[in-house]
Amino acid sequence: MLDFCAKYFRFPVAFVLSFVVGAVFFLAIPVINVLFFDKGVKSEKVLEEVTEVEVLVSEKKPEVKQKVIRTVATPNTFKVSAHMGVSRSQNFQMDLSLARGAAGDGVAVDAGTMENVIYEAGEVDEQAQVLREIQPKFPDRAKKMGVSGYVKVFIVIDVNGDVSQAQVLTQDPAGYGFDIEALKAIRQWKFSPAQLRGFPVAQKATKEFRFVK
Repeated sequence: MLDFCAKYFRFPVAFVLSFVVGAVFFLAIPVINVLFFDKGVKSEKVLEEVTEVEVLVSEKKPEVKQKVIRTVATPNTFKVSAHMGVSRSQNFQMDLSLARGAAGDGVAVDAGTMENVIYEAGEVDEQAQVLREIQPKFPDRAKKMGVSGYVKVFIVIDVNGDVSQAQVLTQDPAGYGFDIEALKAIRQWKFSPAQLRGFPVAQKATKEFRFVK
């Protein structure tokens, strides 16, 4: 009986055993690859990642140059006389300030006495005072178009308190007549002249007109 079983069942058993062995060997290949060969690949990837980080950290940042800003002195304001009549019928705002420049003895107009020198605001004992102020007219073209404007004028107040020089420094926008009206008005202003050592002297100043609709 045993011989009969061994004769007829040995081939099926051998086939099953060979199939099992082949399957085990096939499944063992990925495990062997992970255990013995995948470590080197992982090490290379980690090494590459660390190397990239080191390059970024060692990168130098661009130097930022610091700019030095000069301090600008705040301009003084005119002293307004109590006898000055001011009309507020015109629709605009004003900002009057004295022009101040670098330290010095003023701008010489002609060699000689103090009457021929134009002084800065900080170089006199008493600054010029406004006695009469004329409001500029709002330009007709700007009024029709609803345009507001700004004009800055440089002036020289002589020893008699009159505006002897007037020049537009800035206007925005141009072409609407704001500069013309500002010059017309400022030339009619009247001042008590600046004083230095008890004598009247000429003085530089600036005037700002803001035309607002």
